[in-house]
Amino acid sequence: MSIIIHPRPSPIAAAMYMLRDLDVDVIVLHGPSGCCFGPARLLEKDGVKIITTALSDNELVFGGESRLIKVLKKVDELFNPRLIGVVGTCASMIIGENLKKAVIESGLIEKCICCNIHSGSGDNTIGAIEVLKEAMKMGLITKKEFERQKNLLEMASLLEHTRGTARLEYIDNYSGDNPIIVAHEIIKTLNNDGNIACVLNAKKETAFVYSDVFLALNEIKKNGEIHFIANLDPNVGLPRIKSYSKAILNELNSNGIFIEKITGGLDEYPISGEKAKEYIMEIKPDLVIILGIPHAIAIEGKIRTIAVSSGSRAAYNLKSLGYDYVINEKYAHRASLGKRRICKSILGKSIRKVAKEGNF
Repeated sequence: MSIIIHPRPSPIAAAMYMLRDLDVDVIVLHGPSGCCFGPARLLEKDGVKIITTALSDNELVFGGESRLIKVLKKVDELFNPRLIGVVGTCASMIIGENLKKAVIESGLIEKCICCNIHSGSGDNTIGAIEVLKEAMKMGLITKKEFERQKNLLEMASLLEHTRGTARLEYIDNYSGDNPIIVAHEIIKTLNNDGNIACVLNAKKETAFVYSDVFLALNEIKKNGEIHFIANLDPNVGLPRIKSYSKAILNELNSNGIFIEKITGGLDEYPISGEKAKEYIMEIKPDLVIILGIPHAIAIEGKIRTIAVSSGSRAAYNLKSLGYDYVINEKYAHRASLGKRRICKSILGKSIRKVAKEGNF
């Protein structure tokens, strides 16, 4: 049995992001100070306050439930939150903390979504599913929505294990192809009256970055044909996710861009790729640009492809799968948090630069 030995997302981080999607005001991590520092800092850009119970060495041995009760009361006093997410950590798992019991004793059980998870729980999506399970018990989401999201998260894990960065024991890093060279290829195709399909298959807020490529193509197009395809269904998902789709569609429409084929919602990226693939094979473009989660659209080797994703391991994986060009949109997660408008992307800026210079 192979073991994945390169860094992978944690169930704790996935639980935190799902709590953000449920619009909690504060997330309390029951663990040492600095626990999950990376995602904590990023999520604060989205307006969520992240607190740790800052367990000391003594509490890491003898237990810290009293510390959790004290911190929860302090959080309620300081921020008067509507909803609080309480998340377990590796430390609280090891000492066998009973998070739910501590939350009940704090007197805040009715406003706390309690998720007892740790980094040894398995796939990162397990953390998100645990949060959703608690949200359903509290009546925050329906059973139907829970089942829908659970299925999507399980499909996302399956996708990562079959075609994503969890498919091999070790995946190296790759910085991606030169975006200027890729921009040349795009503009050359359009100038030769080529037919391009630009497909957004993005995960939630990252769509605010990837959608910039739609704007850039629309700005520079003089010849050729562009098919805009996107998982931007504004009627699917949690209210926060629906609002992302609505905001992006409104901005695209105000710039004269209308989506030719809607493939699903922004939380449906593990399955919307199949609909995108069917449509691409129907229209048979000369070049396909896939933004966000390209490995969900298995067309490499069939049509000339440009895959655009975030992260050097994602870039290496896409190149090894056989996509012709791969762009590492390395700031997609960092740049998209807290945004409600489309923001500039690396590929979008390169397309504009090459078109402006006319050097192609």
